[in-house]
Amino acid sequence: MNKPHQGPNPPNEENVTRYSSARKMLVILFIVAVIIALVYWLRDKPISETYIPEDTVEEPKFVKEGELAFLEKNSTDTLAHIAIEVADDNEQRSQGLMYRSRMEETTGMLFIFEQARAQNFWMKNTKIPLDIMYVDQDSVIFMIYKSVMPYSEKSIPSINEALYVVEVNGGFSNRHKIQQGDKIVFDVFD
Repeated sequence: MNKPHQGPNPPNEENVTRYSSARKMLVILFIVAVIIALVYWLRDKPISETYIPEDTVEEPKFVKEGELAFLEKNSTDTLAHIAIEVADDNEQRSQGLMYRSRMEETTGMLFIFEQARAQNFWMKNTKIPLDIMYVDQDSVIFMIYKSVMPYSEKSIPSINEALYVVEVNGGFSNRHKIQQGDKIVFDVFD
């Protein structure tokens, strides 16, 4: 006497092959989705977003590549002079003043861009507070962020189009009475 069959039908070869093919397809689709997500996520990351442990980075040394003066907007009196390090390519601009534990009062960094556009800076991996000055194509300082907090990942937007950005020690603009509307003039050495 035959026992009645209980439960699901026993697997046959066709069902096993179909299940195996579907499973392989799902795994392949998952891998492709992960790769696409990684490529999309990494595509727009600036170089400066790449994490490098601080203890593995040698502190950059200041290199004098020019001089810059701040001029009072109405009288063109000189408010201050600084020696500048110049950041005029993507690699230098991405590095900026990161990993430096100090900066002389008479030094700073001048970022030069190919064209004026809205800029956006941050303080990731920057150990010292900075004054960040956005400067337009006419060399007029139109925005100053004062004593920006070290290590902050908060966006520091220019709002308007900047062709230059000047970074100096935090409090520099107050100590030398530099205000929005003042101008910069600089000479970059060959």
